[in-house]
Parts: sequence; C-alpha cells; structure tokens
Amino acid sequence: MQSGEHFDAREILPPALHGFITISEVDHSQFLISDLFQRKFGHPPPESPRHLIGLYRDAVGGIHLAGYSHMMPFGDVYLSGGSCTNGDTARRMTDAQRNALRDAGGMWFHLLKYAFRKYADCCDAFFGHCGDPRALEVALAAGFIKTEHQHVIVNWHKPLHPNIQRALVAKVHALGTF
Repeated sequence: MQSGEHFDAREILPPALHGFITISEVDHSQFLISDLFQRKFGHPPPESPRHLIGLYRDAVGGIHLAGYSHMMPFGDVYLSGGSCTNGDTARRMTDAQRNALRDAGGMWFHLLKYAFRKYADCCDAFFGHCGDPRALEVALAAGFIKTEHQHVIVNWHKPLHPNIQRALVAKVHALGTF
C-alpha cells in the first residue's frame, strides 16, 4: 500500500469497536489535537506530516478525539512519537465501550497497528522512544521489540539484512529522544 492510498480502519479494528471508534490520518494536526497535545506535552503538536487520530462517536453522533500518534518520516524509517490518549473522551464512553476498547488493546495499540499497515511500504522500519512501562507494554503488544539501547524500540515489519538493521538502530539511537 502506498502512503497516499486509503484503507478502511475497520480492516484493523476488531468488530466490537466498529460502531464507535475509527482511525484516520489528517493533514493538519493543530486543528484537532492542539489542546490535547499541549495538555500532555506542554507544547504544540508537530507540524510535519503523518498525523493519526483515533475518534470516538457518542450515542448522539458527536465526534470526540480519543487519541493521537505522530509518524515522522526520517529517511528510510518512520519515527513514532507524540502519542497520547484523551481521558476526557474515555470518560464519555459507556462502561461497555470503554471495556471493549481496553479489552481490544486500547486506542494507542490500534493507532500503531493502523500506522504499521498504512505506511508499511513507505519505510524499512518503525522506531519509537519509550520510557514509560505501561506505554512500553502496549508498544510491545502492537509489534515493537526492544533494542539494545534503553528506550529505543523497533518494528521490523519486513526482512532486512542484520547489518542494515544494526545501521538503522545506530542511526535512530544517535538522535537521542524524539
């Protein structure tokens, strides 16, 4: 799948979530996620492309931001960062919806799965920088693995020679926190 090609989020979301959760890419994150991002990270969201949003539809049709993740192209890899979920939106969900989302892995899990599918043909690997134990648990469940560098995680979604893998890990590790 090419980066501009569309696919339906229902392809990666379990049926239990289809009626109230969807995921999409937006061109300009500031329009939808500025408040959430500012609250979580203390600064505006990135302007560079690849903004993924998780949306919740309530019982009367209102749409609410449930989560966000940024995938930044960096040469031959994508860097996953700026991910956050919206507790205010989670509190709007019914207990059954909240439980269904949690049981299915959570919002960030599905944002990652969406990114891994949507951008698979755009990069050689996905990298993240993760220091939070709970976030790491979700990232590993979604398909990331740990590297030899503390906090640097990777998703090798296609076969690469071990020398190429080592070079990519070294390149991303040299960035520091992203």
